[in-house]
Formats: sequence, structure tokens, C-alpha cells
Amino acid sequence: MKHKLTWTLSILLALLLGAWIWFQRPGLPVERVLPSHPLVFARLTHVEEHIHQIISSDFGKNIAAIDLPDVLNRNHFSPKDIKDFQRWQKDLVGFWGNPLTKRFLGKESAFSVYRQDHSYQVYMVFRLTLSTRIAEGLAQLSHQWGDDVSVRQQRYQGRVINHVLFKKQGVGLAYVRIRDLLIVIPETWGDLKVVIDIYQHKNGSLQQDPAFNFVRRNAYPSGDGLVYVNLNLFSKLWRGEMDSRLTPLGYQTSAFPVYGLSYMPGVVSKYKMLIGLDQKYLPTGMRKVFSCPALANDSLKFVPVNAIAYNWGACYDFEQAWVSLKKRLEEYPELAQGIDKFKHRLENYFQINIKSEVLPVLGHEIGGYLTDVDMQGTYPFPRLLLFVKIQDRPTAEHLLDKLTQNPSMMLYSEEYKDVKIHYISLPLGANMDPGYGFLGDYLLLATSRQLIKRSIDAYHDALRSIVSDDMMDQFSLTDDQKFHSMTLMKTAELSRRAQDFLGWVDKYLSGQVSMAAAYKQDGDNKKHELDQAIAERSAELALAQKKLTKLKTASLSVVPFDDPESLNGAIENLNREENTMRDDIANYTEQKEDLSRLLDNYALGAQSAKLTMYNMENVVSPVLKSLESIDAQAVTMRFGDKVLETEFLVK
Repeated sequence: MKHKLTWTLSILLALLLGAWIWFQRPGLPVERVLPSHPLVFARLTHVEEHIHQIISSDFGKNIAAIDLPDVLNRNHFSPKDIKDFQRWQKDLVGFWGNPLTKRFLGKESAFSVYRQDHSYQVYMVFRLTLSTRIAEGLAQLSHQWGDDVSVRQQRYQGRVINHVLFKKQGVGLAYVRIRDLLIVIPETWGDLKVVIDIYQHKNGSLQQDPAFNFVRRNAYPSGDGLVYVNLNLFSKLWRGEMDSRLTPLGYQTSAFPVYGLSYMPGVVSKYKMLIGLDQKYLPTGMRKVFSCPALANDSLKFVPVNAIAYNWGACYDFEQAWVSLKKRLEEYPELAQGIDKFKHRLENYFQINIKSEVLPVLGHEIGGYLTDVDMQGTYPFPRLLLFVKIQDRPTAEHLLDKLTQNPSMMLYSEEYKDVKIHYISLPLGANMDPGYGFLGDYLLLATSRQLIKRSIDAYHDALRSIVSDDMMDQFSLTDDQKFHSMTLMKTAELSRRAQDFLGWVDKYLSGQVSMAAAYKQDGDNKKHELDQAIAERSAELALAQKKLTKLKTASLSVVPFDDPESLNGAIENLNREENTMRDDIANYTEQKEDLSRLLDNYALGAQSAKLTMYNMENVVSPVLKSLESIDAQAVTMRFGDKVLETEFLVK
């Protein structure tokens, strides 16, 4: 009998445990409990892990090393603003250091914002771990909050909604747990009954929202993060204000109603930005752009392997851009008139017509690359090459011959591997010889003819081109994929070049500060000389005034003049001398005031230069140093009639 009772109790306990585990089973999608039609929705899994990776990385350490309170103080923020920032910084560190915070952010977190009439609703969702659900249910956790917190429970549809009031802060929140999800709202900023009704299929969920599903379908299927924004649901007032700014550009917010951002971590972190397109609200010119087909990027073949930045676009319409520019200029008649006069002078000088001869020759592909920035000269000189695809090469060559037949400087020519390079030599140092040449159907324009040679070498030898760089394989850009635009950046190298440029700027600004100090010294000496001249003239004026007073008041009997006319002449002479002295004093005083204003301007310039140097050293430089931890980045763009996709790849 005892044995049967034991088995019966064991079976009952097993059934109860199984039922409990079934009802608490993980895996309930966040979208399954949230209302449809949010303004904004964001979700991120493994939040604690991602934040820890950022904080412990070289990037995070360099950013954290910036003394932000001192930066704010040096940049003239008010003591109140600095104190508020320090309090916010302390609260953030305390919040993140709380074990309870990490426990709730360990798996998945989400929030969504809704607009209802003239108010807003906010829902926060946290996916709980099994240990958190078993050991630390919120009803138990509330006892850890102390006497300053009160908890009130409300039952609805078999669920318990807990209302928590933080008495000191006067802040309240409510939460309910459904399976492994904890849904939290600020009191008066939502209704958890709605969430329960959605879970019980009484109302539509976010899973059934067509606009949201459009973004989710185009996002990474197994991504860690997703952000969704629906502009169509924003207030009419906000959209009206935005449309007033966008209408002069030819479109409205309705043309781009839905936005999304998807994130997938890995050796190469991927971010995909999605923009939904509504063709009926797009202007004609923009519809034409979005009808442009994606292309395989042939220009990569002539980009040298040592390029540190590169950009290419396949859908530039120069003729449409010309029409749009003229239309925009109609709003500024004076500027339009000036540009029109300049265009006519240019066309008359070169005997060409830009609209009928130049624009039809240009193709739709344009781009360029950067290999270095030369800091050895007086000013930084970029090693930059630009290219544009040509639709009619013979016509383009004829046009360039016309443009260069009367050059302001001597034009040289050189043939390199069957490519004719035309260039001019600038008296600025080595390799300062801008030029151009044709490579296949592309016109290359470079700040140095050596870059054109490097492109020719890369074109004939794939090992010398950027397609041989490991970065291309890691970003999966070596296949015959088609894009509308592509950008590549060797971020660490770019950061080092930027730091070199900061060094040049720092040296330049130091020279300005030294120059201002020298001007101040010379100015102070000059002001001292003017003070002496004013003092001397003032003393002379005082003596002349005394003498003039004596002449005017003395009787004729004691004045050594034969007649009154002599006395009057002496008085007139002294009056003239007095006026001259007054003019001299006024002139010296005006010179001193002008000099003081000039010195004040130099002092302000020096102060501004010192602040810029401080910000470069204590803000910009650490940021650039942190970017050295990022080896390379790529940005690609594709679009169709319904969506524009921009993918960011970071290694």
C-alpha cells in the first residue's frame, strides 16, 4: 500500500511538473503578445552579451577613456548641464551594475511605442531565463525593493497583473508574465489587458501587421536585432512639418513610409537598413532612378589593392540632375542668373554646349578611390582618382581635346601600356601632376598620373587589384553579384590617415596660436607707444590751453605786443595748435581702439584654436583610435519598386 501511494504521488508530481513546464515553456515570440501597428518597435537578443563585448573591446575602452565632464566644461556647458550629465552617467553605471538588470537583459529585450489619439503607449518585453522564472518571480523580487515600494495585484483572464509603485520617485509600472515573457509598461502608458487579450487571440498581434511583416521578410531571418518604424502612423502635425521641408526636394514622407534595421553578429557583423517605397508618391525623376537595374561592378578591376576608400554608383543620371538643378535654381533668381552667365562664358570659351554635347556622353556609373593623403607638402594633398563611365568614347575624346586645346598650364602626354595619359605638372612637389586617361569605357581623372598607372596595372593583373584583397572574400563581394552602389573602407588605415591629418591641423593651429602671441606682443608695444604719444600730446595741449587762457585774460598793458592785432594773431595760432593737438590725440586714441579690437580678435582666434586642439586631442583622437579596432567596412545598396536595401558590413 505504501509502495502504491509513493508511485501515485510521484506520478501526480510528475504530471504537475510537466504541466507547469508546458505552460512556462520558452519560445513565445515577442511579436505574439504585442499589439499591431506600432510607431516604433525594437528587439535585440543577447543584450547583456552585446553590451559587454562593446564595453570590453578596444573601441569601447578608448571611448570610455574620454573625460566627458571636462570636455563639457572646456566647451562652455553650464555647471547644471555638467552636473546633470554626471548624475545620468552615475545612474547608468549603477543600473548596468545591478545583477537584476543583467538577469533580465540576458536573453532578449524589446520595446514598442504606439500612438492612440493624442497619447502614447509604451510596452517593454523581456525574455526570462528558466532560473529567473523559477527562483525569482517578480512577486518574490518585489520584497527586495524595500518599504519604499508597494505592489498591488490585479487578476484578469486568469493572469496576474502586478502594479508596482516606487514611492520616493513617484513612478509606477505594471507587469505581467506570459510563459517566458515579462511584459512591462509605465503606469498610464499602456494597458496590459490588451496584451493578455492578444495572447488569447481576442485581438490582432504584431505578427499579423502587414507593414511589420514586410520589414521582417526582408530582414535577416536569424538576426539578433530588428528595428521597425512606420511613419504613416506618426501624427499629422509631425508629418506636415516634415513634408514642408521635403516638398521642395520633390517628395513627401508618404513616399518612404516604412523603415527597418536588421542586425546579425559574426566575424563580419551585418546591418541591413530597409526602406519601403510607395511608387505613387515618388516624383517622376525619382521613379526613374528606382527603375535603374542593378549591375555587376566592373570598376573593381582597376582599383589598386592599396586603395583605402572606394565608392561606386551605377544609377547617376546627369541629364536628369541637370534638369533638377535648373528647377531648384528657379527659387534663387540671382544665383541662377550668376550661374547661367558663368555657364555661357564657359561654353563660349571652349566652344561647347554642355546640355547637348557633354551630358549625353556621360554614362550612369561614377565613382572614385583614395590611396593616401600626402602630408609632406604645405597642405595635405589627397591621392584621389575619380572615374565615370562613358557612353561614346570617340565623342568624349574629341570634347576633352577641345577643353584642353588652350590650357592655362603646359599639358603633357605619356603612353603607358597602350593608354595615353594627359597631365599637367604642378610646382608643388613630387607626384603633383593631375591628369586623365581612358581605360576601356571609363574616363579616369586623378590628382596624380601615377594613380592612373596603378589602375592600368590593376586592370591587367588581378593580383594588383582590390578584388585580390581578403576583405572582398570576407564581405562576399567577389562573386558576380549585382548592386546599385558600393562603398569600401579600410577603416583602420583611414583612421591612421585621419590621425596624421589631425597632427597637421594641430601643427597649423599651434602656428596660429604662436602668431597670435607674437601679434599680441607687438600690439602691446604699439599700444604703449600710442599711450606715450597721447600723454605727450595731452601735456602739450594742457600747456597750450594755459597759455591761451593767459592771452585771453591778460590786459593789453602787460602783453608784449605792439597792438591788439598781434594779440589776436597769437590767440588764433594757439587755437590752431590746440585743434591740431586734439586731432592728434583723437587719431592716436582711434588707432589704439582699432589695435585693441584687432588684438581681441587675435586672442579670440587663439582661444578658439586652443579649444579645437583640446577637442582634437581629447575627443576626436580617442574616437579615431577606437576605429583602428575596425579592420574594414563595406556598404552596398540595392533597390526595386517596393524596397530600398542598404547593407553595412563591419569586420
